[in-house]
Amino acid sequence: MKNQLYVLSLLLLILSCKENNSKEKQTLENSTISSTHENQGEELLTNSYQDSKNQKEVYKVLKKKTPLTSGQLLPIIPEHINGNKKIVEHRFEASNQMANGTYGSYDSPYNFWIEDGSGSRAIVRNFFDSLKFKNQGPEGTEYVYKDRDGYKTIAFLQPKIKRNQISFIYNNRFKISLLGSDNADSLWSYIDFENLKKLDQFN
Repeated sequence: MKNQLYVLSLLLLILSCKENNSKEKQTLENSTISSTHENQGEELLTNSYQDSKNQKEVYKVLKKKTPLTSGQLLPIIPEHINGNKKIVEHRFEASNQMANGTYGSYDSPYNFWIEDGSGSRAIVRNFFDSLKFKNQGPEGTEYVYKDRDGYKTIAFLQPKIKRNQISFIYNNRFKISLLGSDNADSLWSYIDFENLKKLDQFN
């Protein structure tokens, strides 16, 4: 009888040890899985400079499009900026796919630019890369990265020479820039989005 009780106690002890080992193993596995997920999350955070899936698709589509010529872009250049008439316009045959208009006076002009980011040029990619890295300019200048009316904008401020620029991407394709002596918020308010809708036909 004593031998039977001894054997039974021994079996219960073995079963108890196995159960504890199983629980410890499960806890270790759960901890490992949790740690792996945390590390993956950390990796995603540290890789914030990588292109998103949506951006990669945009770049892929742009590369397949045929860029507009300067002649096609010129009609999109507005006739007025902040009440100032256009005094000259340029199309650039050498580099193509961009056009420019100058407004007001030659002493303190406004300059409006349209650049087509399609084809092999990395105009759109370079803009969004600038947003990621948020580099700053030389001493005495400043880059300001700000969302305005649903658009991501980059303003380059040069207070010493009273010359500022604001840029953004329209329709995930066209880089629009306006330069002038006014502050960035004022320059932004001069953008004629009704006029820019002429570009919608090229999407």
